[in-house]
Amino acid sequence: RAKPDAIYNVTFGGDLAKFVREGGTRGLFEGRNVYGLLSGEPEYMDPLGDEAPEGWIVTGYPWSEITEGSGKVFVDAYMAKYDDHPRIGSLVGYMTVQSIVAVLEKAGSTDSEAIRAAFADLPVSTPVGDIKFRSQDHQATMGAYVGTIALKDDKGTLESWVYKDGADYTLSDEEVMKLRGSGN
Repeated sequence: RAKPDAIYNVTFGGDLAKFVREGGTRGLFEGRNVYGLLSGEPEYMDPLGDEAPEGWIVTGYPWSEITEGSGKVFVDAYMAKYDDHPRIGSLVGYMTVQSIVAVLEKAGSTDSEAIRAAFADLPVSTPVGDIKFRSQDHQATMGAYVGTIALKDDKGTLESWVYKDGADYTLSDEEVMKLRGSGN
């Protein structure tokens, strides 16, 4: 009833499916831009099939559209091993293990303090490119794929997607220190 100009959606799983179906039935999305975190991830688009909400601007994982580099190597290896396509959870899980290996190699120990110290500016080469764990807060600079949902072969996919590097969107060292207060 509020007649919003746009909708920002962060539902996922079964809630996303209900939202898409009920909103479509009621005309909620007609004439409105819809923006969604997670909505373009295969975990959530696959179950929707041909009901994937075309035109939504979302974050996701365009595994089938990645055609070169380490991202393509990851997709091909995953599909060869599991006879299925990767999901964002597959990618993040793989990158987590890569990060654990990298920090243990840098630390040269399993000592907690050595691992904590090793995370400072830790570089990791991943299927999305090189990331780093920042020294001031150990925040990883992994970014996000952003695109528009489209139907291809009666399934949701991302089109016109770009990868946005997290390093370009995280707070600067100065902003982090200001938020923490002096001396923190």
